[in-house]
Amino acid sequence: MRKILIAGAILASLPAIAQTISPAAKTPFTSVERLTAENAVRHLTGQELGDTMKKGMTPGAFYSQMLLSKHDGYQIINTIRDKDGQAEIHADWNDNLFVQEGEASFVTGGAAVDAKTTAPGEQRGTAIKGGSSMTMRAGDYFFVPAGTPHQMKVAPGQRIRFIAFKTHK
Repeated sequence: MRKILIAGAILASLPAIAQTISPAAKTPFTSVERLTAENAVRHLTGQELGDTMKKGMTPGAFYSQMLLSKHDGYQIINTIRDKDGQAEIHADWNDNLFVQEGEASFVTGGAAVDAKTTAPGEQRGTAIKGGSSMTMRAGDYFFVPAGTPHQMKVAPGQRIRFIAFKTHK
């Protein structure tokens, strides 16, 4: 409960100032960082956040994401996705997902198919076998404990926007 209250407090004051956009040609997604020293109040309007994220939805990108805050114990990431994601397993990070708009199918549990290590403590696979599926809708909250396979599936023509508040286990 305490982590959820902390997440809510941090989400209420989303940080944002400096911006760096990675070229989509080099990565399967467009990443925008909004990081500075967190010793002063910062503000990013919903309009600016939405406009910046939509610009990142370049042809061929899996998603557009904005890293808003990153520390040893947590990360806050805002993401727009209009394509299926890979199956993911984070060894050391819990995911707290807050759906802002849109809809997707969310598969959790089971086993990641063809999972490969993509970074220390991170694995990605092509699908999930034997998991449970739930519908994600605006206003929903999902908690995914570290080590749990999970995958978002977005129907053709659909889009989902969510905040991932990642906490270190």
